[in-house]
Amino acid sequence: MSATKEFKAPVTKRKQKEEEDFPRGGASGLTPLEYKEIAHQADTSLFSEPGSKPSGVAGSEPAKKKRKSTKKTANSEVSFENSFDKKKLNVEILSFKRLTEGTKLLGCISGISHGRDSDLPELIVSLPNNLTGFVDISELSDELIQAAGDTLPDLKEQYFIGQWVQCVIIGLQYGASGGAAASGTDKQRRKIILSLKPFIVNAGVKPVDIAVGTFVSGAVKSVEDHGYIVNLGINGLHGFLKNSEAKMYQRIKNNDKPLTVGQVLTFSVLSMESNKKTVQLTVDAMKVSKALLGDKFSFSEVGSIMPGNVIEAHITEIQDIGAVGKFMGHFDATIDYFHTSKGIITSKKELEETFKVNDKVRARVLYIDLASQPTRIGLSNAKHIMGLTQPNTTESELGSKIFPGKAIPIGRSFETVTVKRIDPRHGLLCTIDGVDIPAYVHISRVADEHLANISATGKFRVDSTHRGVVLGYDPVDGLLQMSLQESMVDQPFLRIEDIAVGSVVKGTVAKVSDKGVIVSLAKNIKGFVPLLHCVDSAVTTSTKKHVDEKFKEGKSIKCRVLSTDATEGRVILTCKDSLISSKHPIFTSLDSITPGSLSDGVIVKVNSHGCIVSFFNNVKAFAHISELQETHVNNLSIFQPGQVKTCRVLEVNATEQNMKVSFKKSSEVDLGSVEVGSIHKGKIVTIKKDLIHLTLKPSETKAVIHSTHLSDHLGEQADRIFASLKEGMIISDLVVLSKDETRGSVMVTKKPILVLAAKEKKLITERAGLKEGHVYPAFVRQVAKFGVFVEFANGIEALAFRHSLSDASEAVFVRNQSVLAKVLRVDPTDGKTEVSLKPSDVSSSESVVFQGEFLAAFFKQLERLAKKTDSTVSVGACTLADVKAVGKDEWTISYGANKSASVAANQIKEGKIKAGTKCAAKVLDVDFEQDTVDFTLKDSLISAEEAKEIKANKFSTANISKNLTSLAALQKAQETVEAVVELVKDDYLVMSIPEVNNMIAFAATRSLNNRKDRFIGYKIGEKVKALVAYVPKSQGKGQAAERVILSIEQASVSPRNGVAKEAKKGTSGIAEFEDVKEGSVISARVANIPHTGMDVFGRIHLTNLADTYAPSETLLKNFKKGQLLKCFVLQVDTSNKKIDLSLRPSRLAPENHSVVHDPEVKGFSDLAAGGILQGYVSNVADKGLFVALSHKLSGRVKIAELSDDYLKDWKSHFTVGQVVKAKIVNVSEAHHQIELTLKASQIDPSIKAIQTLADFTKGEKVKGTIKAVKDIGVFIKIDNSTVSGLCHISEISENHVPDVSKLYSVGDPVKAKILDIDMEKKRISFGLKSSYFEEADAEVDEDEKDEDVESAEGSDEEMEGASDDDVEMGENDSDAEEDEEESDGEVDNIFAGHDDSDSEDAEEDGAEEETKIADDDSDVEMTDAAPLAVASGFNWDGKDDAEEDTKSGDSDSDDDSDDERSSKKKKAKKQAAVVQDDTADLESQAPQVASDYERLLLGSPNSSYLWINYMAFQLQLSEISKAREIGQRALKSISFREEQEKMNVWVALMNLENTFGSADTLEEVFKNAVQTCEPKKIYLQLVKIYERSNKIELATELYTTMTKKFGQSSKVWTGFGHFQLHHGNLEAGRELLQRSLKSLPKRKHIKTISKFAQLEFKYGEPERGRTIFEGVMSNYPKRIDLWSVYIDMEVRNGEQDAVRRLFARVVSLKLSSKKMKFFFKKWLAYEKDNGDEESVEEVKRRALAYVESLSA
Repeated sequence: MSATKEFKAPVTKRKQKEEEDFPRGGASGLTPLEYKEIAHQADTSLFSEPGSKPSGVAGSEPAKKKRKSTKKTANSEVSFENSFDKKKLNVEILSFKRLTEGTKLLGCISGISHGRDSDLPELIVSLPNNLTGFVDISELSDELIQAAGDTLPDLKEQYFIGQWVQCVIIGLQYGASGGAAASGTDKQRRKIILSLKPFIVNAGVKPVDIAVGTFVSGAVKSVEDHGYIVNLGINGLHGFLKNSEAKMYQRIKNNDKPLTVGQVLTFSVLSMESNKKTVQLTVDAMKVSKALLGDKFSFSEVGSIMPGNVIEAHITEIQDIGAVGKFMGHFDATIDYFHTSKGIITSKKELEETFKVNDKVRARVLYIDLASQPTRIGLSNAKHIMGLTQPNTTESELGSKIFPGKAIPIGRSFETVTVKRIDPRHGLLCTIDGVDIPAYVHISRVADEHLANISATGKFRVDSTHRGVVLGYDPVDGLLQMSLQESMVDQPFLRIEDIAVGSVVKGTVAKVSDKGVIVSLAKNIKGFVPLLHCVDSAVTTSTKKHVDEKFKEGKSIKCRVLSTDATEGRVILTCKDSLISSKHPIFTSLDSITPGSLSDGVIVKVNSHGCIVSFFNNVKAFAHISELQETHVNNLSIFQPGQVKTCRVLEVNATEQNMKVSFKKSSEVDLGSVEVGSIHKGKIVTIKKDLIHLTLKPSETKAVIHSTHLSDHLGEQADRIFASLKEGMIISDLVVLSKDETRGSVMVTKKPILVLAAKEKKLITERAGLKEGHVYPAFVRQVAKFGVFVEFANGIEALAFRHSLSDASEAVFVRNQSVLAKVLRVDPTDGKTEVSLKPSDVSSSESVVFQGEFLAAFFKQLERLAKKTDSTVSVGACTLADVKAVGKDEWTISYGANKSASVAANQIKEGKIKAGTKCAAKVLDVDFEQDTVDFTLKDSLISAEEAKEIKANKFSTANISKNLTSLAALQKAQETVEAVVELVKDDYLVMSIPEVNNMIAFAATRSLNNRKDRFIGYKIGEKVKALVAYVPKSQGKGQAAERVILSIEQASVSPRNGVAKEAKKGTSGIAEFEDVKEGSVISARVANIPHTGMDVFGRIHLTNLADTYAPSETLLKNFKKGQLLKCFVLQVDTSNKKIDLSLRPSRLAPENHSVVHDPEVKGFSDLAAGGILQGYVSNVADKGLFVALSHKLSGRVKIAELSDDYLKDWKSHFTVGQVVKAKIVNVSEAHHQIELTLKASQIDPSIKAIQTLADFTKGEKVKGTIKAVKDIGVFIKIDNSTVSGLCHISEISENHVPDVSKLYSVGDPVKAKILDIDMEKKRISFGLKSSYFEEADAEVDEDEKDEDVESAEGSDEEMEGASDDDVEMGENDSDAEEDEEESDGEVDNIFAGHDDSDSEDAEEDGAEEETKIADDDSDVEMTDAAPLAVASGFNWDGKDDAEEDTKSGDSDSDDDSDDERSSKKKKAKKQAAVVQDDTADLESQAPQVASDYERLLLGSPNSSYLWINYMAFQLQLSEISKAREIGQRALKSISFREEQEKMNVWVALMNLENTFGSADTLEEVFKNAVQTCEPKKIYLQLVKIYERSNKIELATELYTTMTKKFGQSSKVWTGFGHFQLHHGNLEAGRELLQRSLKSLPKRKHIKTISKFAQLEFKYGEPERGRTIFEGVMSNYPKRIDLWSVYIDMEVRNGEQDAVRRLFARVVSLKLSSKKMKFFFKKWLAYEKDNGDEESVEEVKRRALAYVESLSA
């Protein structure tokens, strides 16, 4: 099938036919009535085939045949419109009944399997709102079928679970009855048939709507050298995917394989090629998920909107189950409560908190149904859909990358399911304890009994908890589907896949046959017990009789699962008691079986060579005759099929799938099968207190491990490891420490140093292995007063006396602590051993490897315990960083996907670096607990090769492998290396090794034998000697725990050499509390960040954080726990051990601090009544506020002093930590009281206090707000006052107002005149009539309200119609003006005294002619025919703003000279005021509803500006008929004297019909317009409308007509020429010049010829344009206007020699001094921009020579 084929959805067939008959541009080819008629008939026409019925209609009669009618009467149209226009867009949850063919959806692949109705493979696609569709392999792509040939491709190689796809519904299967109302089993047969074929999915998408950021589906068409050609299924457009853009997808999602022909993917558009036929695509998941459409982009029609595109919607309404919004100005859409960014929405109140009317919400299109009326567009701004990912579970055993559907499988039950929302007729929204993903329970799955509605107060009320079982996972909604039915929850399994082989199950006998027994295990799941497995004995002739007696239908029996086959729906069971109660492990796969293992099997066949034995999961083995019993087998008949035998594995070969077993009885597995020091795996059986009971594999030996033997690091780390263990887990690397023969169990350990010793054969298991002077790993057995007993293994103990425990301070050892012991003496008689635990004694080459393992295991265990880790980094890797903030103590950088990190002051880059600088960064450390990364920016630590990779924006691991090899060699040779301390942490040092390319390494600050004190005295930058203790095999992304470990000799850094004390001070800032002195500056680390300040081993109050106060959130967000800060000590409270600190720069560096905005309040002496200052709200009490002015002073604000206004709920206006500005009312030091006020009128005298009735006078004009709308009128509240009164209905308008509510609503701002004031009754009355206000009032009001908006709009008007070059000149205005002024000054000096007016010169009119030519250029562009730029952002021609800007920029108004710009802009501005739609200034105050427009039109019925915007407003609502009616009303309402206003409305109507109407309706409007307006203007408007909508043929035809009808108009001929040349028809355009000269009057020849010459320069051949100009100039050498235009054309052409020759020719002419001065100025300005000093001097020389010639 070719790529050019078009898919014709049932609903759009008529549309396509009409487009063929009446080709036109714009959006829909159907009128609104026709579109609604088709939607209305969809239910009857879509399913008109025999046996089918419309969705949701049961028993409907066939549609009656209707007579064709091409003409619609007014009555029929009115009645039809009434039946549809009243429909309101409601938020709906998609259901099967609401689906229609042709609906496009965003789906997620949830399964890949064989079809339900055939053996062909198919994709299972999850759809919104818990719907599921199916894609047959034939509906993927035509390219796939052609490439596959006779073999079917493996879909699992091209698609993956969790892949997001665009799809379209091509069929709906309604069940056996064929109707949508099918029930019972028919409902289960309902099927949504989907297609992924690009030409179907992208049907209706216009090429013009494929822009950067578009989400589009395509199929790989061919594989090229540099990438892939992609078929998008859009006529005239194809895509190209570069290899670089496919690389990441291929590696991560495509099994590291290239894409294949026919593979369908979702792409994002990167760019559009200049030929408009090719788009550059990307399939990179990160880029696709973050792709956004341009701010000004708008789809030309609703059919081009594709699911998956990200748009920005404005919320217009909040409903019970979602929100309604509008995007791109006129497309309505809904977001249901399943698809909000908040996740779980439990009530409408939460929905209103999530969305607010007029909020801007970024969302992704979820589905679009063009067949519905109104068109249904669903959106989602759920986080997982916006990121095209899936939500993660928080269960500890689940990895973050596991697809939720696999992590939480069907059948998983939960004990605590909490109801959060009740949808009475639909179901329950719930949360699951311990799982982040919410769940939904359909009403049919709530209870076993039928529920019509769910009661809000019944059993399933909100916050009630229940047991539930998972039925599935919906990746689109991000919801688990659950059932709360007790029958389902108690059901042991829901699918065959959930039944584990070997599990014991209960069932009910369903049927007994000759071949066995059928057992019902669960609803819809049955198992089969073969006759061989019905009885425990061998099968004999009497077995069948025994089976009939044992198994009665309906009897409950216990079985064990032998095997399962989900694809065939088969479960094989056994009822043999010996297999059900067997204690031996079961064999389910040869891969997991080891020789010596025991298991029970069943003899299935006996022959002369032996027996074939069957185990679980169809695993079979052969028992040779010699292995059947201990003695020789004389009679094989004793072995019969059906017998259960305990088998011992002799040999197993998983590759060849064979195994040999033996029936011989051997001694039971005893402790002799495991040796002390051997390493095993174990399965946790039970966990009791601090002991873990296991069974070792495969020997099944019982084992016990103490919680303290899980790690070398005791305390919190060991406790966390212990807490993470659960029954059934498998633990590896268990070393047998000892045996307990009496209990039949062994003691095991998992201490890393003991495991390493066992692997290295260095674990002491015999006392003879101990050698004096050697160091061995051990653990503390007992701590006594006189010493410490240590144990190695196998009960071998040794004693370390107190004098051998420590080198300096008091030693601290705890039971089961890992230690290194040096053997001092071994008594040969009794074997007693004395050891030393002194760190200095155990420090040797033997202990280095264990010291390394001590720290290496520490990092690995932390990584496993951490819930969140940055898998994108590894220690020593480099990346590109962006400096975000530069501070004195640390810098803040960002890296990767907007991740942030801090850089310590000693690791910053040298030189002056500013925020925003990009630089190289190397990872020093990854903190798994804090989930932070430490970087260095020092150039000395980053090699040139690493820097090179960084420039490519990659994580650099350039030399890591080579460096690891070098370090391994140093470790083996035990050579020392010099390392530099880079960072100091609590438990370790981060170091660099200069001699190995500055490799990052780590060293422990505490040793195995000294956990109390750091033995290393250190400082940053210090160099130490160390041995390489541990070298990982690799260091890559995601291997942050793999680190190089060094062992530092304790003697190399003395603990009392002064460095330790210095380091301690550098780290914490204080050594002892008494050392802290007031007024000193210390360093400290942030410990906590409460709302009232920070704890930094002291306290920093909010008022002491900065010299300029800011909201507490703003100040505190820059601080992190553990951050190092320099602090000024304000106060030391020795008795309470408290310190008050300050971070004010004025305190830390008073000599160079800037101006203090908020001075520090040190005491009452700094306060005085009347003073104004800022503070932080510290408490919101019942009687007022308390405001903190310093860390020890606070002031009180009474409720009456909070605001000038009355605050009903005043507490909601203030929060703790809020910055407030206050005025001091009273200060009493004696009573320690400070009274404050927050009233704005008290703080700022310029602010007026709230006005009262006495402040107003009769006749005064005031601003106010509508407070209430009643039948008698409106009540108005005057701004900044407490005064409100009535404006009677008779005073609202000059005309009768039948319904006030249609004009005003509560909250509307108004300007009113005070008609009367009654002080006695305290009443005031207002008037709103327009006659009460003069024009000046309106202008002043507008100026006050929209000053900034008008300023911006004024600049827009000036730029309107300008070309690209005009815009460029505007951008460089300042420079150009300066140069021009400078040139003017220099030339003026030269021409001083030689100016003349030359009023008698015939060339005096040159400037006027020049202006005419420049103006005529705008005529060619015909900027007055621009599309209606309505304030609402609606685009009349269906194209995006960017495209219009480009077309406008292509105008040949470029041809005007620089000095003509000001006059041209004035002219363009004037024309815009005459012809264009004056709607730009409505942007800031655009009416929101129709009544707003009606109210405005009452006062300004002649304003085309308002009428046209009213039309645009209706078009946004897709009310095209109403827009037409408004246009016709405008033509009737506007006075006949206002010709231009009527002209504007006619232009709007032509634009409307061109976009939304037919050729006939447009022609009718055009003819009427020509009859009432100047024909030439109407023709010019229509031809530009054709041009903008790309209707080239119609534009050409109309231009031809115009040249005949208006043959004497230069504007028509030049416009036609511009059109032909712009579209590449050069010869046709040039021919027009000759034709025009035959028709035009001679006075217009020069203007026309020069204009065609300009067009040649821009669109044709510059040489040809030059020739035309030369011909003209030869006949009119003194026309300076022509010379000026000619020069401008050459300047823009860029040939400097040609420009200079022209200037030289001009200044050699005999012209007046005034004109010569003009050209010299122009030449000098040109040379300053494009020449050099010499050329500038040459111009000055020529000018001087000319002046001197005048003097002579």
